[in-house]
Amino acid sequence: MLILYAGVQADEVGRAPARLPESSENELLTRLRGLFQSLQPRRLVGALASGSDILFARAALLEGIPLRVVLPFAKGEFRRTSVEARGERWLAHFDRIVGDAAVDLVERDCPVQETAEAFNVHNLAMLDDARALVEGTDERVWVVAIRPMPDPCAPTVTDNLILRAEERGHFTFDLAPTHEQVSAFIVMPGGVKKDVRTGKKVDCDPAFHRVYRPLLEDADISWKRADLETDSGIIHSGMLAALANSDLALVDLTATNFNVAYELGVRHIFADRATVLINPHIEGHARHAPPFDINMIRIHSFTRGQTISDVQAEEAIRALRPVVQRVTSELEVDSPAHSWFDLAAVKRPYAQLSEVADALTAQNRARDRISAAIKSSDAAEMNAAAEWVGSTTEVHEGLRRSLRIEVAIGLHAEEAYEDARALLELAQPSLDDPLHRIWLQESVMVYRRLGEDAQNPVTRQELWRTARQYLKDAEIAGYADSETYGSWGGLIKRELENQLDSGDPAVAASLFREMAEKYRAGFESDPSYYTGVNLLMALRLSGREKDESFREEFNEFLTVSRFLNRLAIADEPTDYWALATRAELTLHECLENGQPVDVAAEQYAEAARYGNADQVRSTKYQLRFLARYGDPQDVIERLNSVLDQAR
Repeated sequence: MLILYAGVQADEVGRAPARLPESSENELLTRLRGLFQSLQPRRLVGALASGSDILFARAALLEGIPLRVVLPFAKGEFRRTSVEARGERWLAHFDRIVGDAAVDLVERDCPVQETAEAFNVHNLAMLDDARALVEGTDERVWVVAIRPMPDPCAPTVTDNLILRAEERGHFTFDLAPTHEQVSAFIVMPGGVKKDVRTGKKVDCDPAFHRVYRPLLEDADISWKRADLETDSGIIHSGMLAALANSDLALVDLTATNFNVAYELGVRHIFADRATVLINPHIEGHARHAPPFDINMIRIHSFTRGQTISDVQAEEAIRALRPVVQRVTSELEVDSPAHSWFDLAAVKRPYAQLSEVADALTAQNRARDRISAAIKSSDAAEMNAAAEWVGSTTEVHEGLRRSLRIEVAIGLHAEEAYEDARALLELAQPSLDDPLHRIWLQESVMVYRRLGEDAQNPVTRQELWRTARQYLKDAEIAGYADSETYGSWGGLIKRELENQLDSGDPAVAASLFREMAEKYRAGFESDPSYYTGVNLLMALRLSGREKDESFREEFNEFLTVSRFLNRLAIADEPTDYWALATRAELTLHECLENGQPVDVAAEQYAEAARYGNADQVRSTKYQLRFLARYGDPQDVIERLNSVLDQAR
């Protein structure tokens, strides 16, 4: 995806009504950064006038997204005509952005004209530039603007860009600089879940990132998502308040998740309308209705794969836009509870019980502050919020612990591992605390990442030793699942790499045997082709004697892994990881049996046709790991060459 951006300029002093008030700038910057985190555009293209353009550019640079600034004429003249009049603050941003070596600056050779017609011509030039940048790819151009409600009698330059973009078939949406605070609550499962209707797994998160978030931002609706928060209970007062009092609830029924069903029931009791049920159809999966009794209610759908392409995202948002508009503007009752019972006497917003209202209000205020900090994806804001949590007397210790873990997870996502570790150490829950499992697994990953980044070998080993101890604690605590053992195997792999050049071969053999033991435990608790291929790798390279017992075990795990992998490919024939795993399974079989790797090479080539650069890079890393631990160098070089040629 490539995003072409535009929007209103900063207001001149005294303008009334304001189009882009200074008070809205930070909120807009946060919204843009969140959108970019979800949509992951390959590049942003646009101009650099004061106001909206500069907000887009700042958000792109803060998120590390390549930025192409296209000016209609030389930057000095553009600075004078389109930035200078709005003051030093905007000039400072402009100078910093054009001076950034990472910014691709294009200065078109046009006459300096401050007319709407001249800037409309520049709109066409930017559209041409964006189209040229995606030509020959499957990427789409999305045009995103910051603008007030268009006035048909007085169209702006930004309105003209949106019009011309839509004429060319580009997907467009916009953010209003100021808007009414309509609220939405997104109820959906998170991460990879198994759908009980099909027995197949699906990654639920792409629907949030590429459909629901841009849909609600386009509608200028303030949103919260249920599963983004960690808490010490199934459901807490903040979630209850959001379910009851939000103007809109989007309910994703993917995988018929129990928590989603529970929250939908709560919503139907408290809210008589504006609850939108969405049952996405996953390509390659049979179509199924939800297995509980809501089929008499209108259920909306869109088609998606394990990932969601630009085109699928566009089609889904276009389909859901009128639904959101209708349910937030009409009074149609869609709750069975309110249709069947007289519940009209109690009106929203629902007030909390008076004797606990002050305490709950303080707790919800704390949750809101932490939620806003995490949503910003700014490590400094998250650390400031965590410091506040540590000093405030408004929250009890259980909530303080929960909020610290939430912030630590957010800091981990932003690669602020040291800050995350400090919070996790402060937040350590007891074994009987529902948060203990989340805390333990998060701690393992943070210490592993810290070890990977450590330059001092002694420090690195100390960090990984701590991660190992946490994994042992997880096993003792009963968290003996594929996630725990997968993390364990991944940690051992890093330890192997660390000792490769200077370590004793006997240590490597011992680590491989331990890796095989952990992957085997994970595979047996929750069989998957991913765990299976790692188990086969560890078995092959463990130095274990290749006797009859070894071959029986190897062939058993290979057979089960192939079966699971074949099911996954049948579900999603173009899924890169399933195809790449098929190739690696074939490679392990060929190398173990002394056979040519021609079939494996063909399978790697097929996988590469469906993979992005990052996915193929991960596969090449795995191949290099195999070569470093004894697999034939010429075979690995051939497969790496196949991957390069196929792309």
